[in-house]
Amino acid sequence: MLRRVADRHPRVRQLWAADADAVDACLEQSPQENVYVRSEIRHGALRQGSLVGVEHPGERGLHAVVMLGPLVVPWAPATRDLTALAQEMRPTARRIQLLVGPRDQVAALQELLSPQLRHPRLVRAEQPHYAVDSVDLRGSDLVAPIRKATLSDFEQVVAAGAAMHLEEVGFDPLKSDPVGFRQRVLTLIRRGWVRIWTAEGQLLFKAECAAVTPEAVQIQGVWTRPDRRGQGLATAGMATVCRQLLEETQSVTLFVNDFNLGAIRVYERVGFRRIGTMRSVLF
Repeated sequence: MLRRVADRHPRVRQLWAADADAVDACLEQSPQENVYVRSEIRHGALRQGSLVGVEHPGERGLHAVVMLGPLVVPWAPATRDLTALAQEMRPTARRIQLLVGPRDQVAALQELLSPQLRHPRLVRAEQPHYAVDSVDLRGSDLVAPIRKATLSDFEQVVAAGAAMHLEEVGFDPLKSDPVGFRQRVLTLIRRGWVRIWTAEGQLLFKAECAAVTPEAVQIQGVWTRPDRRGQGLATAGMATVCRQLLEETQSVTLFVNDFNLGAIRVYERVGFRRIGTMRSVLF
């Protein structure tokens, strides 16, 4: 009897390319919350072995999927699955640099792993999660000259991204990790994931895609040049970026710091509706 009870405990295992259908079936329960992991799968995450899943013996399919590494992104709606995942993650928990995902799941993992985790440098406990589709998008009369950034825009995009990071997070990535930060910007530009608005050679507005799938695109890094804020550039820029992206996907999503009321007003003005809450913990 004891063996039969134990066998029903969730089991955590490495996921590989052969698990693609099972992973997709699990993550498509909430494509807007799981857009980042689904996008990374399209760029080889399963081939690289950076995902683990939770199975329930005696049941078919996966009940949870988590991206592991310096960046941890969970999708594990059930408490007992989070407990099993935490047990598996404890030996390497001190390597985690960023834990981000649905608020309740991230908070639970953070608590379960607290003895092993480093002290957080920054906690964004309540980050409103928004989405917009072509039906709800407003601002059809707002048209900005948004284009994809090219390599010739690289230095301006790096500088804007670093300034935004300093403003939002509190430290300059060009000082803490200049090579890594510049490489991430370069990758985004090469993927065609950076949209910008320039005038007379100056960058006025930018928005980046953090993740891209046919079902949803996740935006990050929305920035307006400080001396041009309050002039409607962000609203026109966001409306245009969303209109462009919605030609290729079903919805555009983002999450934002709850204290950034100006940004929230812009997003809601162009039709974004709140769909949940995210949480980010930086170590």
